[in-house]
Amino acid sequence: MTSKILILNVDDYDQARYIKTRLLQNAGFLVEEASNGVEALEMAARLHPSLVLLDVRLPDIDGREVCRRLKADPATSGMNVIHTSAAFISEQDAREGLESGADRYIAVPFEPQDLIAAVRAVLH
Repeated sequence: MTSKILILNVDDYDQARYIKTRLLQNAGFLVEEASNGVEALEMAARLHPSLVLLDVRLPDIDGREVCRRLKADPATSGMNVIHTSAAFISEQDAREGLESGADRYIAVPFEPQDLIAAVRAVLH
């Protein structure tokens, strides 16, 4: 079932991006990667993933702004977005992420099975 679902994993930290990609691939998802906001916006528009796993702290465009832009563009507005963050982990940060249009907000560290469960829940 999940083998045809494409997820765009956006994180500027190579190791974190690698770990999340491997978890998602092991759960049967197809995964493409981006390392910054500009790349994420371009790839989302081109690839039309079912979900964008989007880090909040990116080197060029804040992840919340990337989410706002995705949700404002008719071509990408229907994409599901899950924010992840190791730096912005307060309840206020989560609220701001959800207010930017994200469907879910996950603080890092997280249990691998919790990430996969959140992805599956958002996709249903």
